[in-house]
Amino acid sequence: MTARLHRIAALAGLSASLFVATVALPHAAVAQSNALPMPLESRDPAKPLTVIADQTWTGPEIQAQAKDFSRLEVGSFKYDASQGPVILLIDYAATWPDPENKGEAIIDVGIECPEARDPCAIPITLGTIGIHTEYMGESVVNVGPAPQAAWIGRESHAYTFPQDTYVEVRLALQDRRNLDPKAIRARLFYGDHDRDALPGQKTRFGAVMKVALALGVLLALLVWWMRRG
Repeated sequence: MTARLHRIAALAGLSASLFVATVALPHAAVAQSNALPMPLESRDPAKPLTVIADQTWTGPEIQAQAKDFSRLEVGSFKYDASQGPVILLIDYAATWPDPENKGEAIIDVGIECPEARDPCAIPITLGTIGIHTEYMGESVVNVGPAPQAAWIGRESHAYTFPQDTYVEVRLALQDRRNLDPKAIRARLFYGDHDRDALPGQKTRFGAVMKVALALGVLLALLVWWMRRG
């Protein structure tokens, strides 16, 4: 009788443990995916994006500098050329300690094709991603357990490989200046994403338009001055 009671108690304890684990798993997954909830949508609603990997890092693991070891594993995939280039998109949330001076951070993109005869050949310009405060916007985001104010930057690169190439992607944090990272989110996907600015974020397009406008005004003044003479 005593042995039977022990078996019943053990089964009850196991059932309780499994129940707790089953309940805890979805919460853990949601907490991770919502660490930096930045919108990502297809430019054409009729052609949804195909997401390959979605990773978010917070806390001490993103405080590294170039002298420190910082290997952030994004994901791996077998390239499908029929879906077009693979996009690596980085959302970078950080505080800006001294807004009177510029801030910047450099992220190395490590791309390897371990099953290919030759190393992955990517242009050197696609080997790094730069985060600059000129193109970041202030917003309130759920970085961690509670909302907080942060500066958000979004940068992306597009990569192509031979059909069926097995590819591994990882990131390494290099030197940063005047930025204190709170969360970094990396996504790999196929498709044409909506490139509208994030809430509050400045864009390179806007900066280019301002420069073009200034040059246009100067050119108009020069033409007016020459005709006047």
